[in-house]
Amino acid sequence: MNSGKFYRHAIIILLLLSSGISIYAQSKKPWTDTSHYSSVFGHEKYYRIYLPGRYHESDKRYPVIYFFHGWGGRYFKDDNALIYYEGLQKLVDSLQVILVMWDGNIDTLEPRPYNVGEHKDVKYQVQMKDYLPELVGHVDRNYRTLPDRQHRGIIGFSMGGFMSFVLAGKYPDMFTAAVNFAGSPEFFVGYPSNHTLYQVRYLFGNLSEIRTRQYNGDTDILYYLNEEVNAGAQWQGHEHQYIRFHGGHMIDSTGETKRFGMAMRFIDSCFALQPIIPHRWSHLDLYGDFKVWDYHVSSAKNKPGWIYLRNVDKNGFDLSTNKWLPNGPSMVIDSLRLQTAPIYDPGKQMKIVRYDQQKKILSDTTQAVGKDGRLSFYYQSFKDPMAIGIYEDEDVPSLVCIGYEIEKGRSLVHSPGKQQMTLSFLNRSAPPKQKTKITVRLFSNDPDVQLSKKELTFLLTPKNRISKTNPITITCTKTPPPHAEPSELRLSMSFSGYAGNKDQPDKDELIIPVLYEATLFDSVQVDDHRMVRDSAFGNGNGNGIAEPGEKIMVYSKNNRLRLYTDDPWVIKEKEQLTDEVLPSRWPDGFTLNSVIAISPNCPNGHVITLYGSYETKTFDPIERKLHWGKIFLKVQNPE
Repeated sequence: MNSGKFYRHAIIILLLLSSGISIYAQSKKPWTDTSHYSSVFGHEKYYRIYLPGRYHESDKRYPVIYFFHGWGGRYFKDDNALIYYEGLQKLVDSLQVILVMWDGNIDTLEPRPYNVGEHKDVKYQVQMKDYLPELVGHVDRNYRTLPDRQHRGIIGFSMGGFMSFVLAGKYPDMFTAAVNFAGSPEFFVGYPSNHTLYQVRYLFGNLSEIRTRQYNGDTDILYYLNEEVNAGAQWQGHEHQYIRFHGGHMIDSTGETKRFGMAMRFIDSCFALQPIIPHRWSHLDLYGDFKVWDYHVSSAKNKPGWIYLRNVDKNGFDLSTNKWLPNGPSMVIDSLRLQTAPIYDPGKQMKIVRYDQQKKILSDTTQAVGKDGRLSFYYQSFKDPMAIGIYEDEDVPSLVCIGYEIEKGRSLVHSPGKQQMTLSFLNRSAPPKQKTKITVRLFSNDPDVQLSKKELTFLLTPKNRISKTNPITITCTKTPPPHAEPSELRLSMSFSGYAGNKDQPDKDELIIPVLYEATLFDSVQVDDHRMVRDSAFGNGNGNGIAEPGEKIMVYSKNNRLRLYTDDPWVIKEKEQLTDEVLPSRWPDGFTLNSVIAISPNCPNGHVITLYGSYETKTFDPIERKLHWGKIFLKVQNPE
């Protein structure tokens, strides 16, 4: 071969090799799809992972962001979100983070993930709340992560957005930030035989130690429902970033990473901030067994509802149950055990005070701290709310609010109206050596609620654990919310006057239902096991007349009502709620209706004043409008 031909062939070979290398480089994906064995699922679970550039060239450790896909999505796709997967690597490289996209699918044959939704959608014993810690542990063991809560965040879309707030709130000690893109506002969550309605707007208390952001598109079908969620964050006083953007049910436009990048940068900025360490925290959980901030609860809970740990710190905790949120009646749990975090000196005798808030009984005892630094509390049958104090003689006071009284025996605030209210407090720590003046600062972030005094004082004495304030006047001019925003009055408070933690003073809150004055409902019908529409929910003789001892649902025309009253002849503890989805084409936004119990001893002819609401909905966008009214219901004895 002459030299000219040789060089021409060599150039062709080089061009082909160059072309091949170029094609290979263009076809190589920036992510890795891999799997691990899940003991929760009992089989391999897949995930997609992005590693920052030069990951394999050093020993550097990286924070981790987890992405939760939506309905119909998987770890490798989410058609509704319009994620530009090829473009995410640039974000990962620029922020120097690891991005993990998990698989929320329970069954590969079903597009609906997470085991949440309507009653019929909750059908698996496998729970994503059990899988998430397993996945995090696997990632931390197999990749060079920064394995602490301050360097973990979550981004979720649609149903995954819902789950981002649910699971960040369940594990505030595992994550530092969460972003919710177009999340569903509420779903039933739990086991098939024991699931509970999780309404995000009432659960920002679980996210108190999490930095959160929410995105809501102005043409999204869920726009109004997510406006309700944001209203819930404001109502609970949660520092929450809320971003409206022009667009529909998606994250980005095709081929873009604009909003996904904004979310990742928000999470990354939170990694650099000081972690939120709670001085006093609260947590609601729908599961009978759970762990949070190294406190452990195990119970025989086998029905829908909530276990509520409130005001938890070294000096004690409040423990209660709720059939629904925000202030449903208590429920009975056959057995419940609580174990504290290991924050006490092993072997030390701690003094314990218990206050039963229903029976209004105080009791004192002592308990030795275990070798692991924990205290344990066991209740064979638990129902009534209680406050538990844990202290040594040299401890300073620790105050919690244990209730309120409104004039004329009311339990609810009337609007518009003025009412006198008295607050009660428990010192759950060591009694002061001498009389101590305590100042309570009250605050409502609702401009339609006015307090005659924003500071109250009372004396803490060596002999009395329970103190009451003088009455204050609450002037309430709130109007009924137009949608399903929280309608209750929320009153927050802080305490001063003793040598407690001055940087993080003791705080508490009250949530009080409001009775809104309204016009009378018309065409009122009573379901006392009488079929009014498509199902009968009441329990009585079916004659359509409210009678003593019956459980009834009330209708206005064809609309089932959610009812509120402070009438003493309506038994609050026996109230039940039913639910329906209007419209049913997209199962988002549950309508709740009341079944109330009339006391068997209700006098003949007594008129119960009921306040209530019903909802009407549009479909696209889903907008539930509340219609408020009043009913005078006459109770008649059977002839």
